[in-house]
Amino acid sequence: MIEQIGSVGLKDMHRMQVQALMEFVGKTIELAARTNDKIIMDDVEAMSDELIKLFGGVGVRVHLEDPPPPGSKD
Repeated sequence: MIEQIGSVGLKDMHRMQVQALMEFVGKTIELAARTNDKIIMDDVEAMSDELIKLFGGVGVRVHLEDPPPPGSKD
């Protein structure tokens, strides 16, 4: 008989599933950052944070840095 599972966490998932989830979250955050829209970025950060916590992770925090000025050596 198949065991009934109430919920599945990151620890229960195959490593490829975890990797795919993290890549999806990372790409979503990257695309949101490219919009230069604070509301979109805040929404994506909050949704990503909740999704990762839902699977038993510690969550997501995004910190955006200003790009270096044109002509700088960075």
